[in-house]
Amino acid sequence: MSTQCPFCTIATSSPPTPPTTYLHTPNPDQQAHLILSTQHVLAFLDIMPLTRGHILVVPRTHYEKLSDLDGTVSREIGQWLPVLSRVLMRTLFGDGTDWNWNVVQNNGVGAAQQVPHAHFHIIPRPPLGQVPDRGRVSFVMFGRGQREELDEEEGEMLAGLLREELAREVGRIDSKL
Repeated sequence: MSTQCPFCTIATSSPPTPPTTYLHTPNPDQQAHLILSTQHVLAFLDIMPLTRGHILVVPRTHYEKLSDLDGTVSREIGQWLPVLSRVLMRTLFGDGTDWNWNVVQNNGVGAAQQVPHAHFHIIPRPPLGQVPDRGRVSFVMFGRGQREELDEEEGEMLAGLLREELAREVGRIDSKL
């Protein structure tokens, strides 16, 4: 863990919790609106979202770039990205499959990596022709462009909805096994 890395600070203050435990009580020392916290992976709302619901998925251990991840962490991130994508889109836009979103991962300053800790962005996109809640459309990718700070109350409310949907999604997956 890096003491100067904001994602490592979040990891330190967020012990692993089963994803079916959606009655998460926010920790006042926590540094993020947490959605998922496993032994190897965390997911939380971006504090400077490109769109409403913008999630970051990060390894718990500090790795600067994607190429640095070990096999166990890589597999677990790969397992959670589609699950979290479904959870996010269903929470924001309801049941259906005609969703639009980006999954972006930047490596290095030249590739617009803002925090030197490997991470993935899941960025929901509103349906074509629909103006997002913020009254503006941002199709900016790769970490650059106009962003607004996440409202604390909105963040906590949305994170709670996402945790509830995550618990349901994990239940759906488990029932298929």
